[in-house]
Amino acid sequence: MDFEIKILLITFAISVICGIITIPILKKLKIGQIERDDGPASHLKKQGTPTMGGIIMIVAIIIATVGACIFFSVTNNQELIKRLIPLLIITIAFGMIGFIDDFKKLVLKNTDGLKPAYKMLGLLIISVGFCLYLTQVLHLGTETYIPFIKVSINLPVWIYIPFAVVVMLATTNAVNLTDGIDGLSTSVTTIIITCLTVIGIMFGVKEVTVFGTILIGACLGFLIFNLHPA
Repeated sequence: MDFEIKILLITFAISVICGIITIPILKKLKIGQIERDDGPASHLKKQGTPTMGGIIMIVAIIIATVGACIFFSVTNNQELIKRLIPLLIITIAFGMIGFIDDFKKLVLKNTDGLKPAYKMLGLLIISVGFCLYLTQVLHLGTETYIPFIKVSINLPVWIYIPFAVVVMLATTNAVNLTDGIDGLSTSVTTIIITCLTVIGIMFGVKEVTVFGTILIGACLGFLIFNLHPA
């Protein structure tokens, strides 16, 4: 746990530094929130608020994860690196979908952003690719723990992959739907990630523990800039 605490604090510091550097640039470029005119009137006050703040978290996550991989390389823990890299790649890939959406809204001045069908298609392709990599390349298996009855079952791969994909898509869109109000998405997400990280610790899943603490640090650093009034 000593390493996880250190990497959390380091990621938090990186996230804060990225925020200090990035937000003035976004303001200078006048990259601000564009609110839909068919939404609640209370949301219109967010018009012009610097957005694309996800860049702050993504950069912090990349730097911290690469740093962790270098550390594990020095300590000769190659297996953990092999399991961390896919988590970083899928995070970047999901982040790119969000970046394209924001780019269309802010640069191309399209308040609708990326069409929902295209967004879901992109997320679907990434999720399926990730699940295939886990099962066919890393051979992690399909054992699934059901906490309510405290039983583990081995799902057939043709059931496991669709199930895992649905979970990933549902989780990603749950964060999107929660976003929109100062600090709401980041605070809620941090609490959930903390819970999942604790579960990772309980089951001894090292890559989940390490990556979870990195995500927590990145979110907390970003939350400083995302509190009311963001």
